Amino acid sequence: MVGIAPAFLAIMFGAHIVMVNLGIGLAWLVPYLKWRADRGEKELEGPARELMKFYAATYGVAGVFGTAYTVFLLSYYPKFLGLAGHITLIPFGIAILAIILHFFSIAAFWYGWDRWSRAAHHFIGLLLGISALLIPLGFRAVFAFLNIPAGLGYDPVHNKFYLDVGAALTKNPTYWPLYLKSIAAAFAATLSVVAGAYAYKAFFRAKSEEERRAALRVARMTATPAIIALVITALFGVWYAVSLQNVPYKFNNVFASLGWKTADGKVYYNMSWLFVLKMVFASIQLIALAVAIPALAAGRMSPGKARFLLLGGILGLLTILAGEYLNAFSQYPFFIAVWPDVLTGRVPVSALPQFGIQVLKEALPRVVEAVNSVVLLDDGPTVKSILASMGIEKYFSLQEVTNSIAAIREW
Repeated sequence: MVGIAPAFLAIMFGAHIVMVNLGIGLAWLVPYLKWRADRGEKELEGPARELMKFYAATYGVAGVFGTAYTVFLLSYYPKFLGLAGHITLIPFGIAILAIILHFFSIAAFWYGWDRWSRAAHHFIGLLLGISALLIPLGFRAVFAFLNIPAGLGYDPVHNKFYLDVGAALTKNPTYWPLYLKSIAAAFAATLSVVAGAYAYKAFFRAKSEEERRAALRVARMTATPAIIALVITALFGVWYAVSLQNVPYKFNNVFASLGWKTADGKVYYNMSWLFVLKMVFASIQLIALAVAIPALAAGRMSPGKARFLLLGGILGLLTILAGEYLNAFSQYPFFIAVWPDVLTGRVPVSALPQFGIQVLKEALPRVVEAVNSVVLLDDGPTVKSILASMGIEKYFSLQEVTNSIAAIREW
């Protein structure tokens, strides 16, 4: 049974991810609408301002959830995060610098609205969009590292760990599909929910005919790009799934029960149900967009279709949430997903250099013990049974997490 604290941790992570993905899309949509308004399409000025206010608010809340999540995670896994954070300092650094740039871009874009020259304001808008793409560029490198620690090196003489950043970015087969899928999904969900929200507004919230026309205009502008982004997301999703065949433990936990297997095809923590749920959400989102687009183009949008489009947008956000949970839980209970495959021989040690991992075979137990941890929910009976069934319990110490949980309970 999942304890209250780990469940709260998952909720904070999910809320943070949803709002961050909204931010990625809005960081490009808001400056685009403002640019169109400055070029003479004045009816877009109001929606651009509304979305900017919403964006600034969600970014602040996302930051709060992200900070809380980090603090809780550090409380549970101080040893692992201390070492892993040191090793992945450069990817984390890229993300943090991008966050700082993004924060100042948000403040400058809002403050400079109708105060600065259009050229200066549009330039800030461009920085807003670029910095939004740079943040996940760093963080997804860390997530890919948790799949396969590409570029990891270990010096047994000095007992030091290091990371070849070039290898981490170029030799990790899961990095680029994960990053590109994330960006496409962010645009698909954001554009879809904006299209639904403004279609709904046109029929149920507009206070004037002018406001109604502007709302339908935004819905038309965003619905078609949303369905294109959704199709692109699906293509990148297939690419990411194929890349995960390099991590049999994680891959089989998602796909083996559905008939798509790799290596021995064994399932240790079945998450196929969550993948199916995610596909249901995405399918409804796709249908809602497919129904709405011709209706919007022909001026035949109805209240019922507006509600359905809004539902599709909300399910688009839930698709992202389900995808993030699926990506995390499918490697439960391991922080580094490929280690159990290496220890059981499903990924031979001789294959590690192709990922840029420079670890001698005899040093592997030391590396696994140091650059890994297992996630314990409550006292971890499921974790212990998984480790025992794989015959690798000797490589993982449960002491750190057990002590952390005990300390938090006492506190």
